[in-house]
Amino acid sequence: MKMNKVLYLCVSALFWSGVSGAAFNEAGTEYSLSETKNYVWNEALQPIELVNSILCFTAQFNVTEFANEGPYLVLADEGACFDDSDDGSTGQSSGASNTPSYLKAVANVTRESDSSPLIANVWIPEMAAGSGEQAIRFKAVISEGASSTDPFGQFTFNFEFFDNFTNLTPQGGGEVLTVDSVAGSIGFTLYESSQQGAQSYTQSASVVMSSDRTDGIALTSSDNGGAYALTFSASNVLLQNASDFDSLPYKSGDNSGTCLSRTQFNSDVHRYDLYNTVSGTQIDVNAGFPIRYASANNANYDSYGYIGYWGLWSEVEGAVTNGETVVRNDGGVETPYTVVTAPGRLIKNTVKTLNLSAARGVNFSYWDNTVFSDSSFDQWVVKYLTAAQDSVGSDGFYKTGKLSWGQNGPTITAFGPTQIVLSSNESLYMYSEQLGGEVKYLQGKTALTYYEQSFINGSETGAGEFLNGGSATLYCYDNCPIGTLALGDLTNWSGSSSPFETASGPHNFTFSTSGVNSLTLVSSNSSEPVRYDASLTQSNINSTPHSWGVRSGPMVTSTVTNSYDIYDPAVVTEFYVWETGLQPWNQLTAIKDGSGGVVSFDKPLQFTYSHSDANDRSGSAGTFAGQTFLINYGGNGDLWGIPYTQNGERYVPQFSLSDAVLMGPSNQYVIKAREIEQTMQSAPGQCSALTLSDPAVAVPTSVSGSADIGDMPIVEGEPSVIAGVTQ
Repeated sequence: MKMNKVLYLCVSALFWSGVSGAAFNEAGTEYSLSETKNYVWNEALQPIELVNSILCFTAQFNVTEFANEGPYLVLADEGACFDDSDDGSTGQSSGASNTPSYLKAVANVTRESDSSPLIANVWIPEMAAGSGEQAIRFKAVISEGASSTDPFGQFTFNFEFFDNFTNLTPQGGGEVLTVDSVAGSIGFTLYESSQQGAQSYTQSASVVMSSDRTDGIALTSSDNGGAYALTFSASNVLLQNASDFDSLPYKSGDNSGTCLSRTQFNSDVHRYDLYNTVSGTQIDVNAGFPIRYASANNANYDSYGYIGYWGLWSEVEGAVTNGETVVRNDGGVETPYTVVTAPGRLIKNTVKTLNLSAARGVNFSYWDNTVFSDSSFDQWVVKYLTAAQDSVGSDGFYKTGKLSWGQNGPTITAFGPTQIVLSSNESLYMYSEQLGGEVKYLQGKTALTYYEQSFINGSETGAGEFLNGGSATLYCYDNCPIGTLALGDLTNWSGSSSPFETASGPHNFTFSTSGVNSLTLVSSNSSEPVRYDASLTQSNINSTPHSWGVRSGPMVTSTVTNSYDIYDPAVVTEFYVWETGLQPWNQLTAIKDGSGGVVSFDKPLQFTYSHSDANDRSGSAGTFAGQTFLINYGGNGDLWGIPYTQNGERYVPQFSLSDAVLMGPSNQYVIKAREIEQTMQSAPGQCSALTLSDPAVAVPTSVSGSADIGDMPIVEGEPSVIAGVTQ
């Protein structure tokens, strides 16, 4: 009887039964024992999407482990259950979406006896809600656990929204109840309403099906998607949609609708894990650890955070500053660390090459002065086209579209194609999601370059490492920053009134682990740290072409013969780039131990991958066959590098990998899906035996219970659970 089983029943049990698993090597390995979670998505199920997210979130609380143990603290991974694409991560910054984001919650789980219901009370003082924050209370009463005969079990789940736990101004709430009043049937009902200012939202549902899930009826409704009616058999689903329940066609005797298959699915994998090819053990990445800090900057470490490879997360953004002490509790032993910050970060780039013949089909993003002067779009879409295959005048890179970002994601307006003409030894700077970020092409070459990247945090002081002597000198030939940047230096992309030197290089820079500009790039020309002036704010720079930050060109540890050699992979195989800006993803946050050494964390695994029909979950790689991708793995299901596309209000991967695909430079890893979203395939003409009708339990129009669980308890000490892992 675990909450994470409840997560998938609301969406999936209507149309799918069972959990897939694929053996690899010997039985009993972590690979063969790991389960793949499958769930079905359909637009009719959107009304319960919020509930699924809430249940996913609370599944991280491990409630059965803490029954009758008293209130305990949880740091839950918000990003694992709630989509937030507005994170500032763009082609011009380095991985904002990977910055950790946890929410603090308090839970109290009680149970009078082994035969009594499990009661879980949860308080979340701050959770994102649109443009603001909400405080949320949950109360779950679980009478029966999920089982093979009843995947829902028996439970009631109430939730209430407030502005905060001080004012307790109601902002809505809802209720999910399992169906137990219809003999031989299982199911649930849902009602939820919310109110923030002048905006309100309501959604509701009733789902009733036979206990073996071979047939059933459902009605759902939301203010966004209208009303849906569904009926299903063991093999098919019949679906209708209208503006409201009364307008559904079956109400007036019309049984027509969309027929879908309940046995044939399209599968999109959203999370994967990597395992050792030989042993089948799961690959772990030491990404960081939880900390406590003093919210009043005193010795009372009363607030919680997380420090890791991507930076520092704290309950209040910006609450932990340079020089502050944070503590880690490891098995009851507290260890202090000192926070170190810098106004930017140095990024090591290892050069990879991709032949132009393999670049066809890859979408590139490109920015120039036209983008900045024309407010109708945000970036160019560029493709490599050939005369032989694309009916253009000559092989080269072409602008093919204008991309604009809006509230519903990107839209692309076709353009050209218009070739980007390069002069002799000129470089073209682009961005590619599937190649991991920045891409450069040097005119006349037969390959472009992309890069494996890692952050320099000051721990690289060992023999042969970048900072072995405590400092390093770097030489820059292109896009060389001038020093500290005032507003007037952010007017243009390049040239005068830009962040970059106008004279030819090399321009010298230093980077040191100590001194007043520790871990900060310093220009030898101006003797200034390369950063935004401390007086600038985000609102100051929003109208400039550098609102997302500034990145230098490549910098190397020794000079090159020609300035354009910096982009020649035959000459330069490793270089460094400095990124600076006003946002956390443009800056470095690290910690030092008691001896003054910077603590090092594992960077994500990075390797290139070439897609094929044999490796595609559908059996056909389509236009991605033979294309190269830079794959990253941060552990615990977090694998990225496969491009996504927008489908309505959802984002889905453009392809999914089969289980047991070997990966890595020496095939040392094997991949397995952790979480699969399935969509039912169209099945025209196969629903003639299905009839739509009202479900046996009416759709609720209000809630019958409440989440009146009292004030949030005060819990001292360390979190008991972090991101679903009991500490």
